[in-house]
Amino acid sequence: MPTNYHGQTTLWVLGSNGWMPSDGRQTCCFLVEVADELVLLDAGTGVANLSLVPQVLARHDRMHVLLSHYHLDHIAGLMYLKRFASHMHVDVYGPGRPVYERTTADYLLDVLQPAVYSSGAHGFAREVHYHDYGGRDFVVGQVPVGVRPQRHSSASFELRLKGELVYATDTSFDASAWTNVVPAKVLLHECWQAGSGDPRHTSIESLAEGLPTEQFGRVLLIHQNPAWDKAERDHVACIAQSRGFVLAADGMRITW
Repeated sequence: MPTNYHGQTTLWVLGSNGWMPSDGRQTCCFLVEVADELVLLDAGTGVANLSLVPQVLARHDRMHVLLSHYHLDHIAGLMYLKRFASHMHVDVYGPGRPVYERTTADYLLDVLQPAVYSSGAHGFAREVHYHDYGGRDFVVGQVPVGVRPQRHSSASFELRLKGELVYATDTSFDASAWTNVVPAKVLLHECWQAGSGDPRHTSIESLAEGLPTEQFGRVLLIHQNPAWDKAERDHVACIAQSRGFVLAADGMRITW
């Protein structure tokens, strides 16, 4: 079934916040139509914004959900998929073993057990299958997925789709890890802090100082902190603008 026209890749920002929804922003979720595949990067509450793209969902019968890690703000939206993916085969990929003690299926079957979610871990789509990528590169359909470990409170992984789109959230920033990085069309990078302080996350100052922006066509700042006050958001926005970064907003669409 044809999907992407003329080999285009399209990204929809469905959830640009971390931790919890606020001010019209849902938690992390990004839809990508690439190489005739439909890919969901994380499944936060932004899954609800799939309501914005019914025409995209209608032309697919399979979805690949790629989880960077298992924190609740990145998986809560799996429950919402029943509205959007009931006709689909859904493959969910998580870090799993050996980087975690248990498999992706183990963790998500616990969270989505019938006592908590009536449809259960296999009831939100026509078929649901769980897979571990185990911290190694893998392939979904026709799309190669590069995997790189990140520093966070739990094991978290940067995901790179087809060498074009880099998704890096829930990570502290280490400038040395971005030395000689392979260029990409779009970088989605978390920006949790207006200033330094939390070693588990990234600040706007560290990105401004250490990110090789010339390696990316566009840089979108995601996993924004719902606790920012106006002064903090203005501070982040000012630095972002000076570096050519864009503060992501739910509903944004980018095609390349």
